Amino acid sequence: MEKKRCFFNKMALTLLTAAQLIAVPVHCQSQELPRYVILITIDGLRAEMIDAPDMPSPFLKMMSRDGLRIGRVIGIPPAATYPSHTTLVTGEVPARHRIFYNRPFLWNKDTARISYWYADSIAVPTIWQRAHEAGMKTASLFWPVSTGSPYIDYNVPEFWSLDYSCDQMAYIKPFCTPQGILDELENNACGILDTITYQAGSLQRDGRTAAMANYLMNHYQPRLTTIHLITTDYSQHALGTKSQRLLEDMASADHAVGTIIENLRLTHRLDSTLVIVTGDHGFCDYNRTLSPNVWLTRAGLLSQEPGGEWKACFHGGGNTSFLYLKKSNDKKTIRAIRRLLDQLPPEERQLFRIVEKEELTTKGADPAVVLALEPIVGVAVTNNRTGETVSHRTGGTHGFISGQDPTTLIAYGVGITPGRKDSIQQTAIAPWILSLLGIEK
Repeated sequence: MEKKRCFFNKMALTLLTAAQLIAVPVHCQSQELPRYVILITIDGLRAEMIDAPDMPSPFLKMMSRDGLRIGRVIGIPPAATYPSHTTLVTGEVPARHRIFYNRPFLWNKDTARISYWYADSIAVPTIWQRAHEAGMKTASLFWPVSTGSPYIDYNVPEFWSLDYSCDQMAYIKPFCTPQGILDELENNACGILDTITYQAGSLQRDGRTAAMANYLMNHYQPRLTTIHLITTDYSQHALGTKSQRLLEDMASADHAVGTIIENLRLTHRLDSTLVIVTGDHGFCDYNRTLSPNVWLTRAGLLSQEPGGEWKACFHGGGNTSFLYLKKSNDKKTIRAIRRLLDQLPPEERQLFRIVEKEELTTKGADPAVVLALEPIVGVAVTNNRTGETVSHRTGGTHGFISGQDPTTLIAYGVGITPGRKDSIQQTAIAPWILSLLGIEK
């Protein structure tokens, strides 16, 4: 058995190098590969949120000091919650896993409340599937694009009703597996979840998620667990990267991670578990917004409201606007749009660059996109169709093509040697996790 585990450690090193997880040394003598892997995302996690002295992140600072730290994780196009979380569990870019944005582009229909919720939308195998097929129990809490997955044994997915007035936690109970698991968690771990105790952006949410994770670990011992902590995303969108509210949210997320680490210590599983903490994307501050669809409506190429006549439409995926044509070979319309962009006033044209099809294809964006507009740092894009093309507004955004908004990663526990590495691609993480679990790619 020891020889087999040594083999998998060496295999892990080979896979990591192949996937650009650069030269991560692993033990193969007294220390075995982890029996349990816990992947935690802190939504919108930036390196400074761990490293800055004024950030209330003592547990993450400890894990960074005593574990493996990757300074920059370079995301996919666009670096946004749903496509990025799907890349984390597949190792693939959106062109392959087919989760292109948080909200799908539905050809000039209103998608304001619709997201990619269902796991069967993912076109490639996930780490849940690979682990499940290898006979391992799996668990997941509030992970995007996980609803209905047959490969997650204990699943409370990120999912909600389009009727925002309903009891959202009651609504998702039939979509949790096994049946009754959310009631079990409420009764034994986290208390009743409702719009007061578990609303999006609430400081209570991350702690209650951690309590649920600890219960599942203690009672069902899943070999692979994925957990999505969301609170830090809300404050950064609303207030940017430097606010009192972000400090409070970061303290909440850090405490949730610390609670999971403490539970592993108390249950004597820390010496058999690897905890990976990363983000889905980083953040950049902005002080202006750009609304490219306004140009199209003024030119008569797009209806002012979704559902009307159209020839072209920009779809904001994160902080990049992706151009779709109603007719894919409509050369006349694309020529008109290029002329429109060339003739913009300098004060508008200098706010973005045009990302051509070749670059989009290389980086794995939706193949149906004709071109994209990537704004400069300090500018956010919107899907607005009327009003001003440039407005003054402040907040935080993410989803660049060029990687200005990287996240970071910490691995703490069994199977790694402490150290620091500069950067990896986000696509490297899923194959690394499989190798740590002893599953051949």
